[in-house]
Amino acid sequence: MEAFLFAQSDDDFYAPPGAISRRGVEYRPARVPDGWTGTRQDIWTQWYTGDRLGGVEDGWKVHISARPDQAAEVLDDAAAVLFAHRVPFKHLSCSRFFLLTGHKHAARQQAGKFIAAYPPDQATARRLLQALAEALADREGPFVLTDRRYGPSSVVHYRYGAFVPRQRVRADGHAELLVRDGTGRLVPDRRGTRFVLPDGITDPFTPAPAPAPAPAPASVTAPVTPPATATPDLGGYRFERAIRHSNGGGTYQGRALATGRTVFIKEARAHTGLTSMTSAAPQRLRREYATLCALHERYPGCCPEPLDYFQEWEHEFLVTEFVPGRSLHAWMVEHNPLIRPVATPSDFAAYYERAQRVVDALDVILQRLHDAGYAFIDVNPHNVLVDDDDRPRLVDFEAAGPLDGPLEPIGAPGYFAPADLVGDNPLGYDEFGLSSLALGLIAPLNCTADRNPAVLRHLRHELAGRARVPRRLWRIATRFRAPRPDAAPTPQAVAADPVPHLESLRDGLLRGLLAAADPDRADRVFPIGPSGYLTNALCVAHGLAGILHALRRCGATPPDGTVAHLATRSLARLDELPPGLHVGTAGIAWVLADHGRLDEAQALLDNADRHPALESSATLGHGRAGVALAELALYRYTGDERFLDRALAQADRIGGLDDGDLDDTVGLLSGRAGIALLYHRLAALTGHSGQLRRGLGYLHGELDRAVTSDGGLLFPVSGRDGRLMPYLFAGSAGVGLVASRYLATAHDERLAAALPALLAGVRCPYTFYGGLYNGMAGLGLFLEDHGRRHGDADATRAAYDIGRRMYLYAIPGASGTHILGEHDLRRSCDLYSGSAGALLFLDQLLRPREDAFFTLDAPDTVPAKENRRATVDRGAVPHRHPVVPTTGVGI
Repeated sequence: MEAFLFAQSDDDFYAPPGAISRRGVEYRPARVPDGWTGTRQDIWTQWYTGDRLGGVEDGWKVHISARPDQAAEVLDDAAAVLFAHRVPFKHLSCSRFFLLTGHKHAARQQAGKFIAAYPPDQATARRLLQALAEALADREGPFVLTDRRYGPSSVVHYRYGAFVPRQRVRADGHAELLVRDGTGRLVPDRRGTRFVLPDGITDPFTPAPAPAPAPAPASVTAPVTPPATATPDLGGYRFERAIRHSNGGGTYQGRALATGRTVFIKEARAHTGLTSMTSAAPQRLRREYATLCALHERYPGCCPEPLDYFQEWEHEFLVTEFVPGRSLHAWMVEHNPLIRPVATPSDFAAYYERAQRVVDALDVILQRLHDAGYAFIDVNPHNVLVDDDDRPRLVDFEAAGPLDGPLEPIGAPGYFAPADLVGDNPLGYDEFGLSSLALGLIAPLNCTADRNPAVLRHLRHELAGRARVPRRLWRIATRFRAPRPDAAPTPQAVAADPVPHLESLRDGLLRGLLAAADPDRADRVFPIGPSGYLTNALCVAHGLAGILHALRRCGATPPDGTVAHLATRSLARLDELPPGLHVGTAGIAWVLADHGRLDEAQALLDNADRHPALESSATLGHGRAGVALAELALYRYTGDERFLDRALAQADRIGGLDDGDLDDTVGLLSGRAGIALLYHRLAALTGHSGQLRRGLGYLHGELDRAVTSDGGLLFPVSGRDGRLMPYLFAGSAGVGLVASRYLATAHDERLAAALPALLAGVRCPYTFYGGLYNGMAGLGLFLEDHGRRHGDADATRAAYDIGRRMYLYAIPGASGTHILGEHDLRRSCDLYSGSAGALLFLDQLLRPREDAFFTLDAPDTVPAKENRRATVDRGAVPHRHPVVPTTGVGI
């Protein structure tokens, strides 16, 4: 959802929604009294008098919703009341922001909040609510899920919450909003999908039963609050299981009470789930029902059978047959040998045969739709279900419609045809979509290939070494994305002489990074991904520190002022930043120390060491282990034993955790492997074998959670998230990075036995992303590291193979080369998923040396005593060596 919002402002890079230039209709009250000031902030326009909020920090917020076609009038009517009551307020500043916050892909918690007002006390709030309800009595709008409606009004809502930005940063870098409860304590300001009050706060506005309202149109009833969600029966159906929730409504598996038949139920909430300012979820659901009825009558079986359509309160429901199967995306993930570490040519041949049958069957289904005079439009892997016999069915006919219109084309990135390709022929949407499905079944490079079709030549060459893609399947897959025959370099040239071509790719990434820099921007220096905007734009994983780290490793000079920018901005925002190595001040301190800014680095690390968020995380990425490792890095730079003492103290706190304090996350950043890395480096610096034994215990605990898959070891993300991962942030590469270091230090039979399977687990020919933490570059970094550390020539060759595969993700341009960042929607420069991570890996491959990824591998020396900046007495540091916990690490 966040990626969708951050992909609206710029066609090339992620950017905050507030940066949108195509704003549509500007919203402003028709009449603004003297003494009121209007200012823009992000997506909002705020209106206030000289005293702004009058010092009030918490209270009863009033939210006003609106139908898209009534937004301007609702603003005029509501503003008149708000000005008259002298209550400050804000509203969405333009129709584009109205559309985005109400969009079908937007967060449900924000939907419907067109205007927010801040009455200073309960009495004012009561008068204001009543006046707004009267002034807007004839208006309609969506129900705001976080709120309660006031009386019979459709658009006036309220909730208790914070008026001023007040937050506590979590260890993972995300902000937790705070409000005062009835006793004055700061507690989380919960903004979910239901009305919740802080302890000690009661609702003073719940009205007595109101007189019956005037008859509502088209059998719509309008109670004060929506139906209780605990009631599983509506319209003659039992809602047995939620399949998915969206801003437009949910989808459910249900059962007809009269017959017991299993059914599929799709919900549409009134006036929300927008795809345009004229299309909300109910309009599309009614159109889908009409389409299904027409198609089923003519060609039974070409679409889900429509069974019923009913309305409860403001929600409309479509009931169809329940189509068994899994999504085509899930089918591909389960069966495609390209993402397995070990697969034979016969595995590929059998899969391609099955994929071709699926594509052919979908082609027949689409032809039947076209013969009936309809186009499906939104052909994508999530709108296709495949049963156990590989028979596909199209589902979700929301965008489908008659060829002669009217149509409202909507679709998924990588599968939705560009307008210039379709022209006046709506069949072009389906033809492009079918071609895109074929490509996705071979390798889902769709979004990258849309920007650089030349990647498909590299894909075909990569696959040819395993099993040639059948010519007809390849022709369908590349029908609309044929690469130019003169695109360079050719995959054959890269394979024949990889080093100069990998150097060229690395240099292109470097040029692209430097060209994208904008040191004068306050929000970020380099374009970053959504996670950087949602956490902070300064950290190692998602922000400036990680990019500067990659540039320094490559020997590149960063743009003027960027290192100083990192130092000054980090110190200025100290209270807003988390402490961790990869998302917070510990990692920033390490990068600043690498750039010679030791004073600022020490100030940041002092803050990280005592940060309260450490109480909730022991991990390398976000918690104590990462902070301790940064302490050791500063100890090496300064010789100040205070940093060593603090690292030992943090390690001691981790070792003292009880099993009941620990969760079950897995991997380098959030699991036992990251903590084991800390103990390995402590053992190297202190010579204490107990630290090594403790770290081995954590690694053994990580191996307890490994799953053997196709000859390789993979790891679930956590006890709750069972997706098996080979990656650096969570998975085989991250665990292997640490295991390889232990085996270079001391023999351990269990690690030695597991290592070949760890290496096999990262040998998959393809990953969805090309990035460092979450994609192909991270697998290559581990293989290069292990090959160099152990003299393993096979691992080094595999790392070079991955280097060549980085051409699958490359998007060259006039100013340099980039790769797509997280979610594959826009380019990004960050270390986690973007160009900086790919650059770091390629440079490490071409110029191998220690400490590429904050592992503290350089020789274990500290400055001579006479060169130390500051030395303090260590004092006694208690060392406890309890039994190593085996059930988790991060709280």
